[in-house]
Amino acid sequence: MSQANLQSAKRFYEFGSFRIDVSEKLLFHETNAVPLTPKAFDTLLALVETPGHILEKDDLMKRVWPDTIVEENNLTQNISALRKALGQNAEERTYIETIPRRGYRFRATVSERWEEIPELIVRERTKSTVIVEEEEETDTRTGLWTRLSLAQFALIAAFLLLVAASTVYYVNTRSHGEEAGSRPSFAGSGAVRRPAVAVLGFQNLTGRPDAAWLSTAFSEMLTSELAAGEQLRAIPGEDVARLKVNVPLEGAGSLAPDTLLRIRDNLGTDYVVLGSYTDLGQQGGGRVRLDLRLQDASAGETLAAFAETGTESGLFDLVSTAGARLRQALKVDDVPRTEAAAVRAELPSGPEAAKLYADGLAKIRSFDGVGGRDLLEKAVAADPRFPLAHSALGTALSALGYDAQAREEAKKAFQLSGSLDRQERLVIEGRYRSVLNQWDRAAEVYRTLFGLFPDNLDYGISLATAQSLSGKGQDALATLAALRGLPAPGRDDPRIDMVEADWAESVSDFKREQASASRAADRGEALGADLLVARARLSEGTALWRLGQPAEALTALAGAEKTFASTGDKGGVAEALEARGEVLTDQGNIAEARQKYEQALEIRRQIGDEGGVASSLTDLAILKWQQSDFEGAKQMYDQALASFREIGDEVGVANTLNNLANIFYDHGEVATAKRMYEDSAAKFEGMGDKGGTAQELINIGLVFSNQGDLAGARAKYEQAIGICRQLGIKGLLATALSGLGEVDLRQGNLAASRKSYEEAAALRRDLGEKGGAAESEFDLASLAIEEGHPANAQAALPAALDEVRREGQADDEAYGGALLARALLEEGKLVEADREARRALPLAEKSQNAEVRLMVATVAAQVEAASGEPQRVAKAKDDLMAVQSEAARLGLVDRQLEARFVLGVVDLKSKEPAARANLEQLQKEADEKGFGLIGRKARHALTNGS
Repeated sequence: MSQANLQSAKRFYEFGSFRIDVSEKLLFHETNAVPLTPKAFDTLLALVETPGHILEKDDLMKRVWPDTIVEENNLTQNISALRKALGQNAEERTYIETIPRRGYRFRATVSERWEEIPELIVRERTKSTVIVEEEEETDTRTGLWTRLSLAQFALIAAFLLLVAASTVYYVNTRSHGEEAGSRPSFAGSGAVRRPAVAVLGFQNLTGRPDAAWLSTAFSEMLTSELAAGEQLRAIPGEDVARLKVNVPLEGAGSLAPDTLLRIRDNLGTDYVVLGSYTDLGQQGGGRVRLDLRLQDASAGETLAAFAETGTESGLFDLVSTAGARLRQALKVDDVPRTEAAAVRAELPSGPEAAKLYADGLAKIRSFDGVGGRDLLEKAVAADPRFPLAHSALGTALSALGYDAQAREEAKKAFQLSGSLDRQERLVIEGRYRSVLNQWDRAAEVYRTLFGLFPDNLDYGISLATAQSLSGKGQDALATLAALRGLPAPGRDDPRIDMVEADWAESVSDFKREQASASRAADRGEALGADLLVARARLSEGTALWRLGQPAEALTALAGAEKTFASTGDKGGVAEALEARGEVLTDQGNIAEARQKYEQALEIRRQIGDEGGVASSLTDLAILKWQQSDFEGAKQMYDQALASFREIGDEVGVANTLNNLANIFYDHGEVATAKRMYEDSAAKFEGMGDKGGTAQELINIGLVFSNQGDLAGARAKYEQAIGICRQLGIKGLLATALSGLGEVDLRQGNLAASRKSYEEAAALRRDLGEKGGAAESEFDLASLAIEEGHPANAQAALPAALDEVRREGQADDEAYGGALLARALLEEGKLVEADREARRALPLAEKSQNAEVRLMVATVAAQVEAASGEPQRVAKAKDDLMAVQSEAARLGLVDRQLEARFVLGVVDLKSKEPAARANLEQLQKEADEKGFGLIGRKARHALTNGS
């Protein structure tokens, strides 16, 4: 193959019964795709590209993680995952051979192949319009349509942004005054968009419940029929179901003009189809009559009204005939003969599977997840090769929290989708990648869909969502900017604001989240889109809580709960109750918070939401911990962990391990906490969840720091900072910077410490995190004291203390109070220092956080000793000895060294014979451990005699 051809070709590696698609990052076994995490795939590719040669561990890790420092167990986990994916080989036993103390070798014979791919053809139709076309090719091995290359995706993305900026995108709804049946277009742009059609459903005139399924069946089948050939944009059935929550439809007759306008504005549709049917049942020979009406959503006129008859066993033919007549009325071509087979593939093989599938969809859309799951399980049993039923079942299982089973069903749908039309194949793959949390791949799929069908705003919204969840925040914002460049009303779609709000929450930008969610709610209310309004108010309430506005948060969340209840969305009600419980918990209203959590738990058990049940158990565990009930909290977390493992929710497992680690850490069981943090980090790393990995690196860094391994702590913090900067997670970045600042402070690098502390403070102020900003003030005050500027610390601390008091953060109040006592003591204000220490001490004694308890106790003893009163000095010494003993038992080296230093200074002032020797020993140990600040302070005390 020539070099020119290589540039437009795809590279594959083949070994045994496996095949690797390099550009798509996919592994196939025979005709089935084998799920792999991105890092596992990169590991496999590195091995396959060097068959028969030893790859050293260090070289392999540098290739797979080029910009990140990781531990060897990450590589080991990838190798283990690959061996499971590749299975055993009778001739070679295993493909991947371990070379002890060196690395790995790929043992199979590997062949490399190149295959040409369809070119992206760009043709100029007008000066302002670019049309992207693509030839379609079927892969005979997998039945999958060949997807666009990454370079082509980039071209499409640039094309979309160019079109949006030039305002030549079509709008979602028709302009008033267009001729019925014509194709709407931009004035003067030359760009043509497809007419949009929504099938609203059909009234069951027989009144028999056993015939109700036909309404959903007719709607789904007719939607597929109208979408075939890609000349019409068919509104998905789930969008129509959401509409019906808010817009009452008047039976089988024609719709009034004002109702049609509401439907148009909600769905972005030009036309609607509705009607009725009569099913004569078995006694009538299974005869079915379907009456249809086609209406213009803008003008309100009826364009066609007719009836078709058929049988239950011949529903496809009935719908096909009806679809042809609707196409004729809409002035679009008949379904191409080449598309007919794809349309049939979107239907079940028989009436029983069709009935179960239709009833299952209806249940899901009416918020009955368990009922929908049960019916769809029967549907896939009746027709195991029906891809849409597997896809719908995967969605139902995911909503109920059964992630592992959801992945299996999504995988089956993906594997069976080869006979569907290209749009439906890509939609199924998008859902498959999303269920697997393969957000980069999902973004590629939705970028393809949006490039092929830029009049479908749903695909643009899905693209931005996938980009956000993959950590490509700037790409997501660019996509949202493109969507906002659409002409009205497309640019005002509230879902655009909701995607921005969700992204803002993921990076802890709560000001932006609140603004975007509020804007989405206002726009949703104007459309009468109650479900979207409820979701937006939930997001807005969460942001207000994080911004330190609990009263406003509770108002927004109560509104969300009420709206969810009015729509029948019980799961949404539980979410709102849970969020209200979190705000109430922060306010110290434990009794009411528990009531909200228990209500949410009961609802989730009723609707079968096992993932939600685990979440509610987590909330109750937090309450137990705040009430100093360690065993009760651990029991609740253990139950939640078991639930997450049962449903295969790896994210839930990782988060619960983190929560358990937190309570073990605060309880003083640091070794157990460290192990759990590491287990959680390994799970996040294995899932490719960089944000979760960064959180655990910060937690592990804190453990290392407090145990005296400052070098190890620095490495963890710097690794976390790199990830946070890459992902744009400002809130987590501030936490990591604060941790790094503390390491520098302990090492005596005061200038570096100030740089990190000030950046963290600026981030928290920018995000509107009042509590976080107060914590940064504590950090800076502690630094100011060590710099010899206690007056600066004293001036800044009162406002920060007021903020943590308002938020009910007793631990932070105790810590900040102790810092204020230190600052006052350094200024010689003994009476004021004594007052602040006495305020902080009772709060600390109630704390579950051993680090806070010991820090406050040390400062209180320092103030006691400064009085010079013999009895108080004696008590201070006893207290400091107790702190040393407890810190040693818990492995908190930092607290132990600090208590020893304070005691050494007290002994020096008291003329204790061993005081100088003890301080000299402390100086030596501190320097050896890298605690330069304590070492320097000890030397200063020895030099100055105090």
